[in-house]
Amino acid sequence: MGRHAPGRRGLAAAVSSFAVAAAAVSIAVLPQDGASAEPVTTAAAGSEITLTDPSSATPRTDRPYAAGPSGFLHRQAGISGLLWTDYADGGTVTVKNADGSVYTPGTGCTVIGSACRTAWYGADGDLVALPTGTTSNSVALWNPVTGKRTEVAFGAANRYYRALAGDTVVTGYTLVDEVDGQQRERLITGEATNIQSEEIVAADSAGVLWTRSHGLRYIDTGTAVNTQVFTDTLYATHYVMSEDRIGWYESGTGELHLKDRHDLSAPEQVVTFGRPDAVDGDPVLVGDWLVLPLGTGTATSRLAAMSLTDGHTETLLDSTGDYAAPAPGGDALVTGGSGATDWWVQRLSQAEDGSLTSEKAYQVPAKENPKTGLAFSRGSLRVAEDDPAKASDTTSVRQIGVVAGTPAATAATDGSAISPVCPYPGTACSAMFGNYGDGPRDVYLDTYYDGDEGGSGLANADRLVSIGGNPLEFHTEGGTIVDVSDDYAVYDSGGSAPAQYVGEFGQGQKLKRSVRAAALHGPTLWSATSTAGKLTSYSLTLDRTLATVTVPGLACVPSELQAAGRWVYWACGTDSAGVYDSTAGTSRPVLPGDVLLGDGFTVRHDHGTDELVLTDAGTGATRVLASGLPDTGLATDRRHRWTVDEYTGMVAWFDGYERTHVAATHIAPSPVTVFRTEAGSYVDPGMRFEGSWLLSRPVQSWSVTFTSVQSGATGRATGTVTGGASAARVATDWYGKTVTGAWFPTGMFTWTLKATGTGTATPVTVATGEAFLSRGAAVRHDFTSPDGPDGRGDLLTLNSSGGLTFQAGTGTGRFGDKTTGTGWPTSVKAVPFGDLSGDRCNDVLVRYSSGALRLYKPGCGKAVTPRTSYTTLASSGWTQYDVLTSPGDVSGDGRPDLVARNASTGAVYLYKGTSDGKLSSRVKLYDDWKGYRKIVGAGDLDGDGIGDLLAQDKANTLYRYKGTGKSTFAARAKVFTDWGGSYDVVVGVGDITDDGKADLVSRDTSGNVYRNSGDGKGSFGSRTKIATGWGGYKSLS
Repeated sequence: MGRHAPGRRGLAAAVSSFAVAAAAVSIAVLPQDGASAEPVTTAAAGSEITLTDPSSATPRTDRPYAAGPSGFLHRQAGISGLLWTDYADGGTVTVKNADGSVYTPGTGCTVIGSACRTAWYGADGDLVALPTGTTSNSVALWNPVTGKRTEVAFGAANRYYRALAGDTVVTGYTLVDEVDGQQRERLITGEATNIQSEEIVAADSAGVLWTRSHGLRYIDTGTAVNTQVFTDTLYATHYVMSEDRIGWYESGTGELHLKDRHDLSAPEQVVTFGRPDAVDGDPVLVGDWLVLPLGTGTATSRLAAMSLTDGHTETLLDSTGDYAAPAPGGDALVTGGSGATDWWVQRLSQAEDGSLTSEKAYQVPAKENPKTGLAFSRGSLRVAEDDPAKASDTTSVRQIGVVAGTPAATAATDGSAISPVCPYPGTACSAMFGNYGDGPRDVYLDTYYDGDEGGSGLANADRLVSIGGNPLEFHTEGGTIVDVSDDYAVYDSGGSAPAQYVGEFGQGQKLKRSVRAAALHGPTLWSATSTAGKLTSYSLTLDRTLATVTVPGLACVPSELQAAGRWVYWACGTDSAGVYDSTAGTSRPVLPGDVLLGDGFTVRHDHGTDELVLTDAGTGATRVLASGLPDTGLATDRRHRWTVDEYTGMVAWFDGYERTHVAATHIAPSPVTVFRTEAGSYVDPGMRFEGSWLLSRPVQSWSVTFTSVQSGATGRATGTVTGGASAARVATDWYGKTVTGAWFPTGMFTWTLKATGTGTATPVTVATGEAFLSRGAAVRHDFTSPDGPDGRGDLLTLNSSGGLTFQAGTGTGRFGDKTTGTGWPTSVKAVPFGDLSGDRCNDVLVRYSSGALRLYKPGCGKAVTPRTSYTTLASSGWTQYDVLTSPGDVSGDGRPDLVARNASTGAVYLYKGTSDGKLSSRVKLYDDWKGYRKIVGAGDLDGDGIGDLLAQDKANTLYRYKGTGKSTFAARAKVFTDWGGSYDVVVGVGDITDDGKADLVSRDTSGNVYRNSGDGKGSFGSRTKIATGWGGYKSLS
């Protein structure tokens, strides 16, 4: 939208860099009382990435001016001033004056394309000259390696500065250098001099080449002698000088005239280049080669080299810039590459075999549009940039992750065009707040006409725009966004009666209140109170206050709050600030100002030093995170020129080239928590479980484990669903089955969400919950409820009228609703059995007085009657048993089994359930159990999925026989002594207390019914009376 890039100072053109404690390497450049530069800190390997968004395919012009042994001086299109780049690490600084302002090239060098005077800023050395004009009697020399600055003054008023050759200053009449720490000035002898401002055409530490009146002269800096070298240079267009040669080039003829620099009286050598009209810049000598940029009819040139020994030519670079500069050792600096993002200052050298080689010395940044804002949330980075052709700014989105400590970015995708209201007066910007739920929904403020029905009628009403989502509108104007987090926003309205609004995108207004300092961390709203030092936290999902805290060190009603993880940043204007640890209850002071809070750290833009300074909230340690940020002239420019991703610990900023930098801080984050849970409460074969959880920060993996509360045929069931990395939300569905496809037991189940946060190695429990599964696998003794089987044990009673009744367990340890089937002989013995028929409904074994045994299959939730579908298991012979009971599965095959005792012998037998819905042949377990008054199939008493037995002896000691899962029982273990002497019935009824543990129900001879709650460890608690008057039932089972 035609916006201007921010003003620049300090390292405006420098490579803005990331510093990691002492691991970084710094170029020490100490400011003196003249021209200077600030330090630039380079990143430790893998700490930072630089993202480019070129606005043009044409490379940025980079013009080398001078090269020394340590680095080179150059200038770039679109960047103010001169740059010095160190060869060793690529560190680049903008050359500045003593007052901190950028040194600006003067007359003749005002723009990068100016002819500019040769060696005006130096040549063949690490000294940089900073002349103030062509009639100056002094010049400042600055050494970028040591930082030393020297002011060199000349002896006479008319001895004006002309060039710097190595460490020798050239004036119109003299050479000035330093010997033994003392300044020395020598008159130039030999041919008359009085060099004018544009007559020097080449220079190095050994000599100066200058021209006048069609003649070419050479000054030896060692002897201060000026010598005529060539007398007929009328048509000279270019001049060259190397360690061995001096000469000039005539573009019209392509002739290169050379002399031996060590024997200027020797005859000249003339070499002819075959395409004189194609030369498109200044040639330069490199060893035995003349290097020439040649025109291509495009924005770039082709770099060719002509051999001075045999005249043949070679192409060095297919695409190169116009400018070249000699470098120490007979080398040269040129620019070239394959395109805007692969453009380099390259050093050409002659190898030992006489060929030319190139080495990349410095990458030239591509041209980019001015950046106007950025938002960073959960690794999603949105960058806004000026679109000169439109009234709005364009945006692009990348996903950033940290892989092995190194930030890594996806390719940029085009985002929405935006036209925000800039919160910084007098500035055009696109400041945004990061917001990420199911994707990047970054937020900014714009205005609209609120003229619809019910609107305010305001011509410029404020609107909080969530990119790609629903806006928030409060029918106010002149306000500002205070904070945004995971689809919640805090906004302060303007006008004569300002108010603070809290809203949720897609839902609308949640709160309206007086303006105060406030901050969001997901759905948690932190707020200042009217009492100094006190803050409140409030849940926007629960609509209630969570806590009121007194913050150590907070001596005011804060003017600003920010929240991230367990941390809260507070500020008392510009007087003081701190970070409160809501877990530890402690507070650590930090510097106030242009600050953003991350999870465990703050970042402050120091506008005096143009640095981003990180402070570890846990330790208070500080370090420079980035230097050389462009000066915007603003007191605050967060979210406009830099920002923090509070969820990932990454920081992003723009440098002077408008490139985006992203760095990982490696600060340990808060544990992962859940912001919002949306989970189903009911599952059946036609309705799956659906769960979705918005997490407090990105995770690299997660799992949801489902566990049945009740035990099925093989005990409690579990199933786990796993997932990979997620920035915000994890979701899963589940159909009530284990990984093998087996149904979970009917009834309640729990789910547990665990997640491993990005950058950590150990999963933590994030959220838990429970839900109900209907029509799952049959649960012991569960036959009915008003809605069918419910995962609770039921008791089967036979009354004197021949009614078999399912007494439904309530889950509270008692019995409630009844389901009765009539028409039964009162002589039958009914045994509640498991699901032998495979329909996921429990069955009932009925023995008749004839000795016949049938398996009745009533189906789920229905009464069992003589007319119910059945399978005849035996037509006679079963009256021999005085005990028939089912302990559940004792063989480990998942099917219910039956235990029977022969009344005459006391022998105990096992009948295993078979896959065809019948019973196997009996297997003797014990020879003589006549000593036991009662034998009770108790179900799984200890949670191992195998049925157990209880046996009460005549001394009223109760024993447990633990099922082994191999169709046998372990040795008995005593449970109670002197127990149940008055009981005529004991039933292992399953779980009737909803705790997933098998319980006991007993009836005494007076008709009282008791419950002993199972402890899940093979024993029971003390008895509780749950009913009276049950003496009329002929049997309980």
